Amino acid sequence: MTGNRRIAKSFLIGAVLALWVLLLGTAVVWGLQNEQNDLRDRVHSALISAEVQVQEIVIEGRDVSLAGAPNAEQRARAEAVVRELEGVRSIEWDDLPPIVIVPGDTSVPPGTGTPGTTTPPGSTPAPTPTTAAPGAAPEDAAYIFAALDQGVLRLSGAVPDPESAARIAAVAELIYAPFVEGSIEVDTSLESAPWVAGAASIIAVLPVVSTSSVEVSGLEATITGNAPTDFRKAQLEGALTQALGPDVSVTSSIEVTDLDPPFFEARAPGDGTLVIGGFVPSQDVSDRIVGSAAAVYGADNVEGTLEVRPGVTETFSLYRVPVVFSLFAVVPQWEFAIDDDAITGSLKGGATFAYGSSELSDELIGLLNIAAAILTRNPTLIGTVEGHTDDVGSEGFNQRLSEARAKAAIDYLVAAGVDPSRLVAVGLGESRPIADNATAAGRAANRRIEFFLGPAPQGGA
Repeated sequence: MTGNRRIAKSFLIGAVLALWVLLLGTAVVWGLQNEQNDLRDRVHSALISAEVQVQEIVIEGRDVSLAGAPNAEQRARAEAVVRELEGVRSIEWDDLPPIVIVPGDTSVPPGTGTPGTTTPPGSTPAPTPTTAAPGAAPEDAAYIFAALDQGVLRLSGAVPDPESAARIAAVAELIYAPFVEGSIEVDTSLESAPWVAGAASIIAVLPVVSTSSVEVSGLEATITGNAPTDFRKAQLEGALTQALGPDVSVTSSIEVTDLDPPFFEARAPGDGTLVIGGFVPSQDVSDRIVGSAAAVYGADNVEGTLEVRPGVTETFSLYRVPVVFSLFAVVPQWEFAIDDDAITGSLKGGATFAYGSSELSDELIGLLNIAAAILTRNPTLIGTVEGHTDDVGSEGFNQRLSEARAKAAIDYLVAAGVDPSRLVAVGLGESRPIADNATAAGRAANRRIEFFLGPAPQGGA
């Protein structure tokens, strides 16, 4: 009997030890997996905030493997961003074949949440742009050709100085990336022209109409394209004429289509779903938007439909919607709308302040990086930052604290390169809670900033 008890006791101790080892191993694996998932999320968010494009992120322990950067510059930027993240031990590249940007393809590869070139499910590749191809470049004069169609900028030409070429490249990256084809070369033997120094402004105004091109050779310029209204035609012609300067002779052959503007809206209520709606010019545009939404949020989490209406024009902003999905994916709650190519929206949730503090957290900085990217890409927008507090403390103290929080956000955006004249700071104190101040979690949620986008006021204050 005693021997049996010893055997039973030994068996019990062994079983307990085995179970403990199993649980310990499970905890270690679970912990490592959580750490890897956390690191991948942080790498993903950092690359999106920096507007760096890769097609694949793989995490093994603290080692990061990236793939699918479209060019050497994006690759270098991706490495620089990831190396700054805490917990990263090494970075390596598992290179895929070079990305080829297909004109008009603005979809998002499933599972990546970043812009790419995969055609969305159910869609067909867009046709090659119908804009006339550029003629032969003159041998002795500065020359530029820029064409915008289905959200893709085609660029070619040569200028005599690297500074002008760099400015053109910077604007192309800022407004059109990642959907840019071609580049401007530097040829110091070329004769310059008055328009060369401001050539970046020439390509910046093309989105006034969705399909447009400009070809400038010496002191001659030709503008072509389709405008939905006479007003938009006059806008583009006026903007290009001003950018080219008085010495350039301009010939315009823009056709007016008399089409109605589209409408698009999207809303992420904070529960992991995305609600979309509106009307667009074609099934192809609808498929691109719905496909990219499904790639970022999951097909089962996308609600609503887009109506296809004949007689509705394409607009540049419609082709940027997949990029918006990618940028906003890290924000729990947001709204975004395009009405007659005017953009409005808001970003909120998931990023709060410490009690009594106006210091920006990493999460708040991530939110502001997204706001800065939108503002720099859309120079007609105004950004309003609202500061909020919980209800702990006096109303006067909370009002001053909310103003300080809004100002901290504005200061960060200005440091990021946004013109301060396009920013408005508003402190609302404790007056607009979004959660219950009776709980610690509710108070934390109320210590926040909210960011709103809207068009600049026309004709005065």
